[in-house]
Amino acid sequence: MTRSESVNALQNVDMELNQNELLGIVGASGSGKSTLARILVLLYRPTSGKIIFEGNDVSNLKGKNLRKYRSQIQMVFQDPYASLDPFHNVEWHIKRPLVITKYDGNINERIDSLLEQVKLTPPSQYRNKFPHQLSGGQRQRVYMARALATNPKVLIADEPVSMLDVSLRIEILDLLLSIKKSLGISIIYITHDLNTVSMITDRIYVLNQGRVVEYGDTKSIVTNPRDSYTQQLIKAAPDPYKKIEVD
Repeated sequence: MTRSESVNALQNVDMELNQNELLGIVGASGSGKSTLARILVLLYRPTSGKIIFEGNDVSNLKGKNLRKYRSQIQMVFQDPYASLDPFHNVEWHIKRPLVITKYDGNINERIDSLLEQVKLTPPSQYRNKFPHQLSGGQRQRVYMARALATNPKVLIADEPVSMLDVSLRIEILDLLLSIKKSLGISIIYITHDLNTVSMITDRIYVLNQGRVVEYGDTKSIVTNPRDSYTQQLIKAAPDPYKKIEVD
């Protein structure tokens, strides 16, 4: 794509994340949600504007400073089947960020602690397993353990349950809440699903075509949406409690 053919994926997006908050970013496919996530972890660089983290502009970090920032802002991706290297076991995946960041404690104990944190117990049952030996939910838990290995201050979960069976989605959502409570970290939960957002988030930003069209506390937006796009998202979301009548 040439410069003249470039597209502004995000425009005038101004967001704030509070400490120990579970923030929802909601929008349909193509709204700019995943682009925003990748900008926040500096996989993409913003062409304008700033990313402020703990009072500092981190938009153009490089080298050692970039690595340090990324250890504090970790991301869990959508596809648990593509997130893990099929040639390495669970222990390798969790150990790698510990080695890279030069963890100075007992690595084996830390691995066990992380597996327990994501409810993969006993850890000895999972350490030597390879990705193909795990379910989708277990793979997502392993990647979450990997993301938590560096003691991040922010965890970005980009559609973390969209590729899981319905029965597993509640477990992962409960795990996010448990992590937030036990570790006191901030979590950005990105999704198109208003139902899951209403279950776990404190506040919501609604994205449409790269712009924030509505934001506020979750209950207010879900029960009384002002923007027509938000209203459409809510109407399109299936009601998990609605009974299905069969003729």
